[in-house]
Amino acid sequence: MNDQEFKELLLLGREQRHIEFKTGGAKTDKRLLTKIIRAVISMANNSDGGKVIIGISENDDGSLNPDGISEGDLNTWSYDKLSDSLAEYCEPNIIFDYEVFEYESKNFIILNVSDFDEVPILCKKDYPEVLRSGACYVRTRRKPETSEIPTYIDMRDLIDLAVDKSIRKFIKRANNSGLLPTSPVSPTDEDLYAGQLDYLRDVDE
Repeated sequence: MNDQEFKELLLLGREQRHIEFKTGGAKTDKRLLTKIIRAVISMANNSDGGKVIIGISENDDGSLNPDGISEGDLNTWSYDKLSDSLAEYCEPNIIFDYEVFEYESKNFIILNVSDFDEVPILCKKDYPEVLRSGACYVRTRRKPETSEIPTYIDMRDLIDLAVDKSIRKFIKRANNSGLLPTSPVSPTDEDLYAGQLDYLRDVDE
C-alpha cells in the first residue's frame, strides 16, 4: 500500500466489506488483541480476503481518526507473535501478511488476510464479550461489519465459497492424476491458414 491508497481509504470515511479498522494499542491489551483476531477471522472467511488496519480509531460522530500506534506499542507486535495468537484462538490456520506502514509520521499495522484455503475459519476459544468458541465470523452483507453469521444469505455466501474452492481443488487434483481428459488444444491462426492453403491446393488439382 502506498500513501495515496491509504489516503483514499481514509477519505472514504468508513469501513468496507474488505477493510476493517482497529484502534492502536499494545498487543498485551487482550481485549484489543481479541477484537483484531475476530476481524482477521472475518476477513479470512471473506471472498478474496481483506485488510485489517491497526491504528485508526473512530470518533463519536463516526469519522475516522488516523492516530497511529506509538513506538512503544508497536514494539509489542510482530508477525510471529500475532501468528501464535491466531493459532491459539482459531482454526484452521490463517494465512496473512504483516506490514508496518508509515503515514504522515505515524505508524500503522496493515494485515493483508488471505481467504481460507479449504474450509471456513472457526473461533476455538472464548474471550468475554468478544469471541465465542465455535463461532464463525464473517463480513456481513447488510453493512460492512464483523459479526457471527446473521442471515441465511451470509451463510449461503460462505457455503458457496467453500464449495467453489473444493471443486477447483478437485479438478486440479484430477487433472494432475490423469483422471480427467485434457482439454483439446485450439488451432492457432497459422494452423488454420495452412489448412486453407491445403484445401485450395486440393481444389486446384
